[in-house]
Amino acid sequence: MKLATSALFLCLLLASCSTGFRREWREAVAAGPQPGASGAWEGEWRSDVNGHHGRLRAVISAAKNASGEHEVHYHATWANILSGGFSCTHQIQPAAGGLALKGSHRMPDWAGGLYRYDGRIRGDQFEAGYSSSKDHGVFRMTRVRPQP
Repeated sequence: MKLATSALFLCLLLASCSTGFRREWREAVAAGPQPGASGAWEGEWRSDVNGHHGRLRAVISAAKNASGEHEVHYHATWANILSGGFSCTHQIQPAAGGLALKGSHRMPDWAGGLYRYDGRIRGDQFEAGYSSSKDHGVFRMTRVRPQP
């Protein structure tokens, strides 16, 4: 019974995270591209360690402060049936030819621990490398524009 209750709780928690992201995603797509990095982005992630890959979506908030901190909500799929999301803060600053981004967030140790991100946004193209103790790879996305 305890295992069934825990599994139900986990399913409800993951479903509520996805519901929140879906709402935020719809709002960002409807609002269209915003200045700088803000708005909806879509593409894929790919691991250089094991070849795993999947769909990747992100919603980047407007800058929270003058130092260029943005809240980024990511939602990724893998194995065509699993999905999950996480939020982190990226420092996004003007750089030659576009914007530079850096950030990190902590995952459980079994999932790689500290993940670091380093990348560029040029126009409607987002590319960032990620690395942790267990994995490294790339995020590639394009800015999402509302459909007419």
